[in-house]
Amino acid sequence: MSVSRLKAWLGAGLLATAQLASGYALDLGSKESVEAVTSTLSSLASNAPRLALKLTPEGLKKQLEDPEFIASLVSGVESLIDGLNTGRHRRRLTPNVAPLVPQEHRPSAALRKRLDVDGVQIPSFEEWFQIDIDDLGLSAVSTASSKSGKEAPPALSKLTLELIHRLNKLDTVASVHALQQGPPPAVNPNDDPRSGNQGYLNAAPQGINARYAWTITGGDGARVGIVDMEQGWNLNHEDLRAANITLISGRNRDYPDHGTAVLGQMLMADNQIGGVGIVPAAKGRVISQSRPDGSYNTAATILDACNNMASGDILLLEAQEFDPVGGQYYWPVSVADANHEAILVCTGRGIIVVEAACNGGNDLDVYRNLSNKRIFNRAFPSEYRESGAIMVGASSASVPHFRLGYSNHGSRVDVYGWGENIDTTFTNADGTANNLYTTGFSGTSGASPIIVGAAAAVQGIAQARLGRKLSPARVRTILTTSGTASRTPSSDRIGVLPNLKAIIDGGHIRV
Repeated sequence: MSVSRLKAWLGAGLLATAQLASGYALDLGSKESVEAVTSTLSSLASNAPRLALKLTPEGLKKQLEDPEFIASLVSGVESLIDGLNTGRHRRRLTPNVAPLVPQEHRPSAALRKRLDVDGVQIPSFEEWFQIDIDDLGLSAVSTASSKSGKEAPPALSKLTLELIHRLNKLDTVASVHALQQGPPPAVNPNDDPRSGNQGYLNAAPQGINARYAWTITGGDGARVGIVDMEQGWNLNHEDLRAANITLISGRNRDYPDHGTAVLGQMLMADNQIGGVGIVPAAKGRVISQSRPDGSYNTAATILDACNNMASGDILLLEAQEFDPVGGQYYWPVSVADANHEAILVCTGRGIIVVEAACNGGNDLDVYRNLSNKRIFNRAFPSEYRESGAIMVGASSASVPHFRLGYSNHGSRVDVYGWGENIDTTFTNADGTANNLYTTGFSGTSGASPIIVGAAAAVQGIAQARLGRKLSPARVRTILTTSGTASRTPSSDRIGVLPNLKAIIDGGHIRV
C-alpha cells in the first residue's frame, strides 16, 4: 500500500458512504464488486476472506459433537457462490475452521466467576471460531470509484458480505463478521526544540494542559503502563529510543509511519531533540494485530494485550473495522462483536481502554447492527451496548474546537482530541528513518493518543496521591468532567477535550 494512499485514507477527503441503517440489500445480479479488486489493494487481499463466527449454545453443542458442523454451515451457501461466479471462480468451498482466540488468551474460569459476582458477564470465547475459506479464489476487499470519480474507501466485497448476512440468519449462529486487515485510523520541555509546536500540550481551551500536569507528582505518567495496538512502528526513532518501548507479540511490519506518530504524541523523550510526549515517564509497549502466524485478528490481540497488562494500565486501540452490515470501512473496532467482547474482558479486569471513534464521518447514533440494535446510542439503553471503553472523536486544532467532518460522532463518543496539525515523530514507509518528524498527523488516530496521555497523567497522579490507580469507569468520568466543550456540542457530538488543570485543581482524582 502506498504512503500517499494511506495518508488519503487517514485524511478527510475520502469518507465512508452513508450507513444503511435499515439493513443491507444485496444486488445478486451484479458481478462488478467481485471483479473490482485493484492491484493497489493487493497487500490487503493477499489472503482469502476470513470470518469470525460465534455460535449459539445449541450451535456450540453441535460443533463439539461434530467438528465439521461449521464447515457444513458454510457449505450451505455453495449455491450462492456458484450463482455469483462463473469460469475460474466456480469452485467448491473448503473452509478451514479454528478457534478465534487461542486457549491461552481466553479469560480464565476463575476470572469470569469473580467478575460475574461484580455484575460483569465476561464471555469465555469458547463459542467463537475463525473460518479461513482458502479455496474461494476471491478477495475479501473491493474498491470502486465513487460517483465523483474518486476512489471510494475500502469495503468488503459483495460476496464476503453476503456470506456474513446469510450465516447470520442461521438459528445456530449468534454473530459473524469479517477478519480483514485495513489501515489504522497519534517534564522539562524547554530544551525540546519542537515542544512549541505541540499546541495540544497547552492550557485549555487550546489543549489538555499537560504542561500543568507535569508540575504535579505523577503527572508525567510515572508508574503507568501504556500499550498501543496497531500494526507497525519504528521503535528505534531518535526521540523514542530512550523510552525502551517493547513489542508484546505479533509482527511489526505494516504502517510504521502511523504507529511511530502515535507513540511520539505519548512517549517522546524529555531530551534535547524533537518534541516531548504527553507522559514521557510512562512505560510504553506495543502489540500487533498481525499475529505471529501471519493472520489478522483484533479480538485475539486485545485479549493477549490485557493478559500482559496490570489493572490501571491503558490500552490504546489504534484500529478501524469493516461494518458487518454494510461492509464499509472506518468504523470503531467495537462494531464487531468479538472485539466488543474482548474489550469487555479488558475493562472488567480494570484496564483502561481508549478506542478511536474512527474516520468515517458516520453518526453512530443511527447505526443498527445485524440484530437491528442501536448499539452505539445511549438514548436507547435496551439496545445500547456498553464496553467500558473511552471513545474518542476528532476536532479542529483551532479554538473554538469543532468536529472535523470525517470524525464519527454521536452519544457514544466521550471525549475528543486534536484531529489535525499534530506535531510528532514520524518515519518512512519502511520504518527505517530514525530522525523524521511531522506537523500534519491527523484523524481520530491523532486524537486518541492525546486522550491516552490525559488518562495516564490522571493515573500517575492517582498512584502518587492515593497509592492506587483508578477504575476504567472512574477514569472515564474524570476525563469528561470540567472539559472544554466543542464549538457546537449539540451538532458536534464528540464530547469534551479533557482539561488536566481543572481535573487536578478540582479535586476530581479520587476513588
